[in-house]
Amino acid sequence: MQTVPEYRYTRVNGIRPPGPIHTINNKESITMRSSHRLLVSLFAGAAILATTLPVSAAPITDKMQKKIDTYKKQAVAWAADPLIVGAVKDANAKGPIAGMGNAKWKELKEADPVVSGFVTNATGKQLTKWMDADAKGINKIVLSGAKSQRVAFTSMPAIYLGKGKPNFDTSMNDAKAWQQDESKPDPSTNIDTVQISAPVMDGGAAIGVLLVSLTADALKK
Repeated sequence: MQTVPEYRYTRVNGIRPPGPIHTINNKESITMRSSHRLLVSLFAGAAILATTLPVSAAPITDKMQKKIDTYKKQAVAWAADPLIVGAVKDANAKGPIAGMGNAKWKELKEADPVVSGFVTNATGKQLTKWMDADAKGINKIVLSGAKSQRVAFTSMPAIYLGKGKPNFDTSMNDAKAWQQDESKPDPSTNIDTVQISAPVMDGGAAIGVLLVSLTADALKK
């Protein structure tokens, strides 16, 4: 069957412009419409992706560092609190939850009693009290024992065992405060964060680690 040509032109003030008429057959018309729809979809997808991608890592400015240094001193003081030291000693005596690893931890939901118990215990409540007193500056606090197992926290961390991560290893192995050298999205909250940590000390030795996530936007102000 012969394709019936489709004639298209644009009139200006009701008058057809001079020159040859461009002829578009039905197949070409369908192709052009399909291409247009594809371009619209691509642009829409790119716009959605741009709004959902996490913030990339950013350097720490001198202004931010001054505030971070103050928070590091606060973290060291919190880590020395008798409640914190006692909770870590008790957790170390019990050891990590049997059979609980990071893979199994990721299968749990925050409402699971195993997880929520770390928030509602006496130590978790104290961590939440500290965080809530500076809600704009702190977005998460996590307390870990000697084997990097979680002891208490304000919200569910991405993993149960933190060994192998600098926010645990440095404070635990070197018995000193640590901080990220850049701000980046926290793995569990996705908030642009600078993490710091301090060792929990007992008898001159590190027995655990207190991790504090600082909100980068507040550090910049």
